[in-house]
Amino acid sequence: MRFLILALFVGSASAINIFGRTQSAGIRGKLVCDGKPASGVKVRLMESDNSIGFGVLDTDDVMGSGKTDSDGNYVISGTNKEITGIEPYLAIYHDCNDGIKPCQRTFRIGIPSSYVTSGSSPKKTFDAGQLELAGKYPGEGRSCFH
Repeated sequence: MRFLILALFVGSASAINIFGRTQSAGIRGKLVCDGKPASGVKVRLMESDNSIGFGVLDTDDVMGSGKTDSDGNYVISGTNKEITGIEPYLAIYHDCNDGIKPCQRTFRIGIPSSYVTSGSSPKKTFDAGQLELAGKYPGEGRSCFH
């Protein structure tokens, strides 16, 4: 049984490499906490893989990552190879107004499909604008491992 699962996983990875196409996306914006620049906040450009492909549950892929600068600005782009269209999003990990609670607050910002480009370089970058981290966002959670 383990061999079958391994074979399906390797088969799905090989199929993506053979039949998949390189796609890219980019996002930029500014993060603030109580109106002040949120510097050093971890941001990751991710690709959502909420499906079961070739019998194997696929996990979200990291397309790019970084931290906000001293003014709270970030610009991230990245690529992923998929058979179908990619579904990119920005994951934000922060401690704004979090006291001494363990782990970090996290939420995601979806990137519209019109900002996905075929090829290794995005033709346009999604501008997420300025986001205030002090508020609570829909789907917000906590993450200790990222």
